[in-house]
Amino acid sequence: MRWELSGSSIEAVADLLFRDLQYLKASSVRRCLDEVPGYRGVAETDISSSVEQNLRIAIQAVKSGVVPASSELAPEARVAQVRFHQGLRIEDIMRGYRLSMAVIQDRFLDIAHELELGDREILAAHRVLWGVSDSYTAALVHSYRESSVQQAVRDHELRQDYLRAVLAGSLADSELRTRSSDFGIDPQRAFHALHARARPGASPDELLRVLTGRLVTGDGVLTLRAGDVVGFVALRPELSGDTATIALGPALPLAELPRSKTAADRVFDAAWKRPSGGVFSLEDLTWRTAAGDTDVTAVLRQRYLAPFAADAEFGRIVLDSVRGYLDHDRRISAAAKALSVHENTLRYRLQKFEQATGARLDATDTIVELCWAFEACQEAPPEPL
Repeated sequence: MRWELSGSSIEAVADLLFRDLQYLKASSVRRCLDEVPGYRGVAETDISSSVEQNLRIAIQAVKSGVVPASSELAPEARVAQVRFHQGLRIEDIMRGYRLSMAVIQDRFLDIAHELELGDREILAAHRVLWGVSDSYTAALVHSYRESSVQQAVRDHELRQDYLRAVLAGSLADSELRTRSSDFGIDPQRAFHALHARARPGASPDELLRVLTGRLVTGDGVLTLRAGDVVGFVALRPELSGDTATIALGPALPLAELPRSKTAADRVFDAAWKRPSGGVFSLEDLTWRTAAGDTDVTAVLRQRYLAPFAADAEFGRIVLDSVRGYLDHDRRISAAAKALSVHENTLRYRLQKFEQATGARLDATDTIVELCWAFEACQEAPPEPL
């Protein structure tokens, strides 16, 4: 964008601004250090270099009357990415830039009055300075977003790599201590391996946000992997509502976390079959975590479920009745009430089960095996003989 300025007058002002560049730079640096605390952790030579670059761009725009597009200022604005890594917020950088522009504007007005510039010329020059400020701010915001995305990707990759190594137990003691310190993790502290999944209709990203939002530095590291939240935590998380299934392994030092992960995965496989979510550990599910043995499950499926495959509808009624009977600790009255049937009807169905399978429902082995079969085959229909 070009503004019509009186050539000789404005050029004279710009030349005088260039002449005063060192004074303007020193004033800007001093104001940045005095008024923006974030800059106090940055080397003064670095601040001075950036300020001089921005002043030259602004003064040259005044001289030419041309406001550079934000895309033209992208290389200069990328210097701000260094400041982001030095711990400055974008608000600090924008405030520092505005202070530099204020120094130029104040000096411009002094010179303009000395040279007796007209109001129209002064206003036009101010519009140029405002335009430069707008263009640079837009470039700065773009650079910030670009840097934020890059940093988020780097953080995600570092977290993924660290968790993969910790959960696999592939780090030597010295490397484990070094890499854990980057996340504020004490390798001697006990942690639970965690494996969680959002229930249908809930968001994995939201689950990760909730779980990480409750962690303070040093209490654990979590990430998303293939739609599941994985990692480790020092404390058992709280879960409100039926939004997720969270499985925990036993609390162990970091070097032993692969053992905790193996347990957490077993707990998760058993917990995910439950009709509702929650937080589960070995203490909560005990033997149910072992019901994933496919060979044992195949034998029990054939023994107790397959005999009812020929008549699937009646078979489902019988098996649901047996399950309800076991769920109510083999109390006929309580189970019949829960199933909404007469007690004699329930007795009839239990008898049909014993006839079809040859098993006795008062035998300890039958009870144990049936509990295993129902646990392992919750979603599977009976198989035909």
